[in-house]
This record gives sequence, structure tokens and C-alpha cells, in this order.
Amino acid sequence: MKTPSYSAPPLPAHLNRRGVIVMLLSVVGFTVNTLLLKYLGSIRELPPLLPLIFRAGIGMLIVLTLFRGRRPTRIVPVFTERLLIWRGLTGLLGTAAYYWTVPSLGAGKATLFCNTYVIFAALIAALFLGESLTWQRFGWLALAFAGIVLLSGPGIEGARWTFGVDELVAVGGAVTAAASVVLIRQLTVHHGIGTIYLAQCLWILVPMLPLSIGHLPGLAPGDWFLLILAAVAASFGQLAMNEGYRCLAVSTGASLQMLWPLLTALGGLAWFDERFTPLQAGGAVLILLATWFISTRKA
Repeated sequence: MKTPSYSAPPLPAHLNRRGVIVMLLSVVGFTVNTLLLKYLGSIRELPPLLPLIFRAGIGMLIVLTLFRGRRPTRIVPVFTERLLIWRGLTGLLGTAAYYWTVPSLGAGKATLFCNTYVIFAALIAALFLGESLTWQRFGWLALAFAGIVLLSGPGIEGARWTFGVDELVAVGGAVTAAASVVLIRQLTVHHGIGTIYLAQCLWILVPMLPLSIGHLPGLAPGDWFLLILAAVAASFGQLAMNEGYRCLAVSTGASLQMLWPLLTALGGLAWFDERFTPLQAGGAVLILLATWFISTRKA
């Protein structure tokens, strides 16, 4: 599926206003979720499986009880249709990788790695969907990969340049998230947003709940509250982003979504003293510029 043409008629003013508001609220939801993941993992020392299953469980409840899309949300195809199953499994791997790396890499760094899914999605779409990959876009992809290398460089503490397990997991999560995005492009032809999001929630919950259920009795009331809050924020952010893209031009929506890694990095600095070296900051800028260009330009 090609990126929408920018010669399309302008959207009505009321849709633009609604889209901007909803997209900004989406950014707030994603940022709150990420900073809570950092707190729960680094300060409360909860295993990443817990916020993962809470996100899946709360997201499932929201989709089934509150969300009303243009098409009905259906449960059975989630377990019977091949593409929906693959959407669920790639969503599981991508989300689990992000939740795993936020406490260890830091909120800002993990989110920047996560955002590189845009880069990998462009490559996957070119390879498997026949989408064009111009030399200009290829150049931005190369700069984005250079940004990943710089972002993996030595931290403030002066450690040597390594690409460790956490960075490998983060990049692997971005690749699987990219595959999930490409699958969503195909699935939207026949399925509603609710069904597609439900596939991710259920295919996280089914395999992960047995591994996590033993941790639930030991949770403090405050942990339950923060886990539920993080899950609500993530689910709201996802559904609000979908609505925002419905009301906005792709370029406007993608530009607003770039606020998420920026706000997350600022929050990580303010509350967890997460700092970037000049090399890492340069890598972050390259990643943000490349993902913005790839998201907003027609191939």
C-alpha cells in the first residue's frame, strides 16, 4: 500500500483541530507509559513481563468494551487467520523488546531505538510489498543506521564502545515492530482497527500470563495502580494515534508523533538523570531526522 498522495484535497478544519488534539494526547499517553515503565523496572524492580501483560489485558478490555470503530471488533479471526496471528506474534516480540529495554537502556534511548521501526518498515515494504525505494530515501536509511551506531556509543560513564545484548534486543524489537506495521497495512483492507489491536493484546496475554501470574500476589497496592495506569496510558496512546492519523495528513501526524521520543528523553533526564554524550545526541538527531523524512515523504 502506497503512502497517501500529498495532492489530496485538504481535510476539513474541524478534523484538523480534532486530529492535532488527539495526536498530542496520544504523545502524552505514550510518554507517561514509557516513564512509568522506567520507574517500575528500575526503581520498583518489577519484571518487564508484568507491565506487558497489564498492557495486553487492559488494552483487550478497552477494545472490547469502550472502543467503537468503523468496523466491528471480532475475536475468532484473531486465532484463525494467518495474518492476524502473525500480527499478534510480531506485536508480542516488538512490545516485549521495548518493555525489556526501557529500564536497562533508559527511557529516551530505548524509545529512540524503538522509533527506528519506521526505517525497517520501509525496507520490508520495499522487499515484500514492492514499494519503491528511491536513492534519496535510501540515503536517509543509511543516515539512520549511522545514528543507531552513534546512539550505541560510550555513555557518560566512559565505557568503551559496545553493541551489547540490550541494544541487540532493542533493534530486534524495532525489526519485528516494523513487520507488524507492514502486516497492519495489509490487514486494514479487511479488518477494523479494534480487531487488529485485539490480535496484539491476545497474543501477548495468552503466552505471557502463565509466566507472570506468580508475581501478581506479591504486588503492593501502589504497584497495581501504576501498572494499570501505564497500561491505560499505552492503550489510549495507541488508539488516539490511530484516530489522529484518520483526521490529519500523514506528514502532520508523523511530525507530532516525533514529540514522543523528545518528551521521553526530557522526562528521563528530569526524573532519572538519563544523559546523552555528544556522540549519542548526534545519533539521536540522525534517527529523528531520518524517521521523520521517511514517515512524511512519498516514496
